[in-house]
Formats: sequence, structure tokens, C-alpha cells
Amino acid sequence: MPNLIPKIRKTVHPFFIDYIKKAGKEYLGVNYHSRLFTGMSKTSKYLQWNKITITGLDYRQPIPSSFPGKNYYCVLKITVSNLIATKAEIIWVSDDKSVNDLQPVTFDSADNLRQTEARIIIGVCVFDMESTAGTTSKGVNSGYITQFVHSDLIICNMVFDGIPIIYPVPFGGGRLNF
Repeated sequence: MPNLIPKIRKTVHPFFIDYIKKAGKEYLGVNYHSRLFTGMSKTSKYLQWNKITITGLDYRQPIPSSFPGKNYYCVLKITVSNLIATKAEIIWVSDDKSVNDLQPVTFDSADNLRQTEARIIIGVCVFDMESTAGTTSKGVNSGYITQFVHSDLIICNMVFDGIPIIYPVPFGGGRLNF
């Protein structure tokens, strides 16, 4: 009888979260070739992509010992000043109770709606014993990654309820390294 379940191939894309097991310890890492573009600038007769360096890429992050039983989020946190992205870093949020670390936009205060940060969830390592495709109803016996972002990102200007913000959205352009 032919095998109807295809073999799983490893694919790599921008912001790919890689699961690494080395010497009995488990780690997660984010693809080094992930980029956050902020726009374009003119150089001689060409337009060139501008990007912000993202800290925390290609860095093996150990999965906490409290895992399993919690979700472990990979988040791109962007520091914002005067509606300009100034810094970007990968942070890891250890559970759903750290709600403030998962909020998409942060302001100075409730009265001063000047944006200070933007966050986008790249993906989550899940170990919740719920059924997934191809498993029995008893659930899974190891963590798995649900990836939300599969491409590079570009900062866009937006307005929500009359409040101007900037936020990263998926973007497929640009070169691999520059």
C-alpha cells in the first residue's frame, strides 16, 4: 500500500524558527537572513532598500525548563521614536500570562498616545497536548512550532482610531544580503 503521508522537508524562509537539539538540550533560533525594511533611499540614479539590523537573530535560545505546559513565543520588538523605527530585537516570551510583552503597540501612557514600541509575534513553540494533524487524539508528546511570519517585513504608516502608528507588515522584496 502506498504511503499517503508525504515526507516532511525542512524549508527555510525569513524569520524561520529552527528547533535544535544538541547534547540533550533543546534550543530555538531564528534565521539569520531575516530583515526589517524601513523604506528606501536614493543613491545616484537608484533607490536602495533601508533596513534595521535585528539583534538576536541566529542566536540559540534555550527552551525554558518550565516548558512543556506553556507556549513559548518568538516576538520581534521594535523601538519607535517619533514614528520612526530605531531598533529591532528578537525577544522570547515564556507564557500567555506575559500579555504586555505580546501587545502589538505600546504608548508612552494612557494620556500620551505617542508610540514607543511595536511588536509582532513571529511564531510560537507549543506544547499543549492538543491534537494536531497526523497525531492521535491523545495529543502530541513533543513541542511543535506554529509559524506566523514567513517573509521579510517592512515598516508601514497606519492610523487606528485616529492614532498614527507604524507597524511591520509582510514584504517580499529586497536582496538576501546587503
